[in-house]
Formats: sequence, structure tokens, C-alpha cells
Amino acid sequence: MLARIQNAANGVVSKAQAYTTKSIYYSKVVGELSKQVYLKEKLQPPSVGDFQTVYTSLYKQALSLALKPKQSLSLFKNVQKDDLIKYGAYGVQLAGLYSLGEVIGRRKVVGYSNYAAHH
Repeated sequence: MLARIQNAANGVVSKAQAYTTKSIYYSKVVGELSKQVYLKEKLQPPSVGDFQTVYTSLYKQALSLALKPKQSLSLFKNVQKDDLIKYGAYGVQLAGLYSLGEVIGRRKVVGYSNYAAHH
């Protein structure tokens, strides 16, 4: 009985080590690739002033919409058919990207493998 437990524990430990090794390797590869793209594209993080400008304007817009609900409703009433189509297309694209992420995460197109058996 003790031998079975030790074998099972050794198996779990070896799988965990292999997974950790793969994870570290791929994270280093992605880090190096990101570094190369960052340097080649001459990217730089946004400044504090940029953050303040963006979030201040968003706060002011949200505050004005909250204080004037009738004008906010008129924005929705004036939406054109082309705008609805454009935003609908954006929604479909976002749903597709989310679904693609789910498929990649599960490594299967449909369903989780034996999810009910594990819980």
C-alpha cells in the first residue's frame, strides 16, 4: 500500500516538475520575443500625464451623463442604423475572440474533458 502511494506521489511530482519546466521555458521565450518587439517597434509605456488625461476625461463624461439623464437618453435615440451595425460587428468580433480563448484554454473545441468526473 505504501509503495502505491509513493509511486503515485512520485508520478505527481514528476508531472508537476515537467509542467513547471515547460511553463518557465515558454514564459522566457515569450519574454524574449516581447523584448525584441518592444525594442524594434520603439514602444514605450504611457506617461502618468497620459493616464491622468484619459481618466479625467472619462470621469467628466460619466459625470455629465449621470447628471443629465434626459440628454443621455437622447444619445441612444439618435443612434443610426450604420452605428448599430458597426457596434454589432464589434460585439461579434469580441465574442469570437472570447470563444477562441476558451477553445485554446480547454484545448478542445467542444466541452471540457470529464469535468463531472473530477468534481
